Amino acid sequence: MKRLLPALTLILAPALGLAAPVPFQASYAVSVNGMTLGGMDSSLKYTATGYTYQKLTKANGLAAMLSGDTLTERSTGSKQGEQLSAQHYLHHHKSKRKDRRDEFTFTSPTRVTGQYESKPYDLSAPADTIDSALLELRLMDDLASGKPLNYQVASRGKIKPYRFQKLGTETLETPAGSYECEKVQVTADDGKRQTTVWLAPSLHYHIVRAAHRDDDEVIEVTLTRHQAR
Repeated sequence: MKRLLPALTLILAPALGLAAPVPFQASYAVSVNGMTLGGMDSSLKYTATGYTYQKLTKANGLAAMLSGDTLTERSTGSKQGEQLSAQHYLHHHKSKRKDRRDEFTFTSPTRVTGQYESKPYDLSAPADTIDSALLELRLMDDLASGKPLNYQVASRGKIKPYRFQKLGTETLETPAGSYECEKVQVTADDGKRQTTVWLAPSLHYHIVRAAHRDDDEVIEVTLTRHQAR
């Protein structure tokens, strides 16, 4: 479980114009090298003026007994008509041995202020910078619209570029059903880390599966339940 939960943020700013996706609740099985070690619940909810996109991941079985790992990831912001704008982000990874938190606010279209592991930071950022959770919603929207899949993402006191490549279509069989998916992939500059994501047009481009490869370790999340709200 050492790298399981942090890696999941690779899988699902005020200046950002993002069309509001359909609200939903979804559950996923989380596995490492083919062995199921936990589960993840995600939800997108709206109020009259805002949104909350949250993911909660927990280890289960023996993994829970050994590590007690939990990961909470949450993006909140404003909703004006059909446009979403990120304002606040939380990434909290807690286990029996560690308690790591990255929390920040978009204080202006080009400024990110926060704390990572209790160390404050204040970043100058490109106007289209987003957080790691909103990256998933942006990917859904851009893939549906045929836009380039290039992003600037604020994470752990840094701004990181993500450039996804389209790899065509693939049909996936999951506990939630069979889905024709569009497949995209992003690779780290050193070539050692790679994330592949499958999104289903029939589910408004929600993520059906994501796989993160780091050296010889492969972490996967696979859809087990989906409900549009």
